[in-house]
Amino acid sequence: MLDRLTDYAECLADPDRWAIATIVEVSGSVPRPAGTSMAVRDDGRTIGSVSGGCVEGAVVDAALECLRTGEVELHSFGYADDDGISIGLMCGGDVRVLVQPLRTIPSGILSELALPGRAPRLVRELPLDDAARNGGVLTFGRRLTTEPSARTRVLLPTEAASDLDDRVRAALELGGTHVVEIADRSQPGCPVIRRLLVESTTTPARLVIYGANDFSAALAQAAALLGRHVTVCDARPVFATHARHPGAQEVVLMHPAEHLAQEMDAGRIDARTAIVVLTHDPRFDLPVLDRALRADLAYVGAMGSRMTHEKRMQELRAGGLGEEHLARLQSPIGLDVGARTPAEVAVSILAELILVETASRAGVSAASPRTLREVSGDVHDTRRTCAAEPRSPEAAMAWM
Repeated sequence: MLDRLTDYAECLADPDRWAIATIVEVSGSVPRPAGTSMAVRDDGRTIGSVSGGCVEGAVVDAALECLRTGEVELHSFGYADDDGISIGLMCGGDVRVLVQPLRTIPSGILSELALPGRAPRLVRELPLDDAARNGGVLTFGRRLTTEPSARTRVLLPTEAASDLDDRVRAALELGGTHVVEIADRSQPGCPVIRRLLVESTTTPARLVIYGANDFSAALAQAAALLGRHVTVCDARPVFATHARHPGAQEVVLMHPAEHLAQEMDAGRIDARTAIVVLTHDPRFDLPVLDRALRADLAYVGAMGSRMTHEKRMQELRAGGLGEEHLARLQSPIGLDVGARTPAEVAVSILAELILVETASRAGVSAASPRTLREVSGDVHDTRRTCAAEPRSPEAAMAWM
């Protein structure tokens, strides 16, 4: 639900007419991740999408029914049957969707969600009777036994969470959408007594671009579409302007090395930060790269030809950087997709950034990507996208 709070302003203002459908869990190849939500009004109007079309109609019907009954329901959508009649995901995956009338969330919580400038964290109760399913749609329409005020809780970043289970606190800090099961450890077999949907937002990951030119302008605009907080920095006032970089949240007129040192000292550069150097001038490039490569960052890339790259590596080695640090540098920057124009190069750079980040999350080394038709396994299997070599059919089955 937190993924589209800005779009849901109308819903929060008139909660009796709206239901929220939220993807709770996914498995296999699915079009949208957990946490994706859609609002449905009692007249059939919708905001957002949970599947890109596969099961949208069924989700709308479920939302309208839950508005009528007041029930909080959990729906499961699996692979559609071969006869084409069953409702399901043609991509072969499974999703579970929580459908909840907005009026079942106490008005005080809705008020907190609507506060500007906040990053709320939402904890909702899930039905426990989640049985196995055999394709199509399985609905759990039993009313939750707890009072509405106990079913949903909103947490703000400044609120202490000492009374929460450790796993709930960990899920909140991690960000995103997670299902946490609470077990009764005093009973034999430790039966699950509660299932909680934990949602929290995190600040956008930063992309800091050093060097203002046509490539930085295109990269800033493309990165903004991915939800990055983009900063462009250059020491030349004629190029470092907001007019040239409408996609950037910040355009800073400063020497790049001074800016990076300032941001690091202030704690605004972290392990989720990506740094891209586009200046083509060793006076600016080298000091930035030397410090960035010594830090724990998500991505460090530098534009330049292979000759420029080799000269740059020699200078960085001479400055004391070891091979372990130098191996973090993505240069020449970007994936080999035949990019030529600034807009195409921006796509190439961001594709490489996504690949490196995905590999880091999976705990493997990023390898040369292949087209999806060249690999086996689930389309959205992050481990597969980072695999370095084609696997045997037996190994491929192990991933599925």
